[in-house]
Amino acid sequence: MMKAIKILRAVRQKEQDNDEVKYSDYDIVSAINEVIRYLNISLAHKDSEFLRKSVDYDEREMNKAIDEENEANKDVEGYEPKEHEDFAHKGVELPDGYISLVSVQRSDDYYNLYPATSLARLKEKNYVLFGGRLYVKHPGFRLNYIGGVPEITDVTKDSIDLPDVFFDILVKMARLVLNNGDADTLTQAVSAAVDSVIPRRRLSNVRSRMPFWM
Repeated sequence: MMKAIKILRAVRQKEQDNDEVKYSDYDIVSAINEVIRYLNISLAHKDSEFLRKSVDYDEREMNKAIDEENEANKDVEGYEPKEHEDFAHKGVELPDGYISLVSVQRSDDYYNLYPATSLARLKEKNYVLFGGRLYVKHPGFRLNYIGGVPEITDVTKDSIDLPDVFFDILVKMARLVLNNGDADTLTQAVSAAVDSVIPRRRLSNVRSRMPFWM
């Protein structure tokens, strides 16, 4: 995690704009957010582990909390009791920043569930994505997914959900945006930067062919 304010200050220092004459905070934050959007696209295309996230859902726990809230507010005028969650019939909203699905696992034993092709076939399989919602026939599951890094909304408080190795990349690319770098140049620069920091794990266990092998 990197503090957004540190990135902003580093950009100012590199641009020799510590007196805030050349760029406003808004200009720099907008540039950093543009870089974050490009990074999300590049990391997602490379199926990077930096964007891999997971969230657990438990229908029973959620409905217990709903019952408690409804009971606590039953005498409040105008209060509308909340309905129970039903993963199989109502589904759940996908998390903020969701880009693509990695897997859905049953909570009891983290067994990988199999997708259905439609809601009508949900009973034959285990889950289905439909209309921006995830329908699962099990009361408890873990969603593993590719999720984008959130943009900065408050530069004094926000952190960027990436490891420190991306600090210099964000500073360099934000400066490129501020100096009117075109989209193609930025795309190529971000892609090259991402390639320089992503470990090539898929090939890390491959044995190299010896020079005397035919």
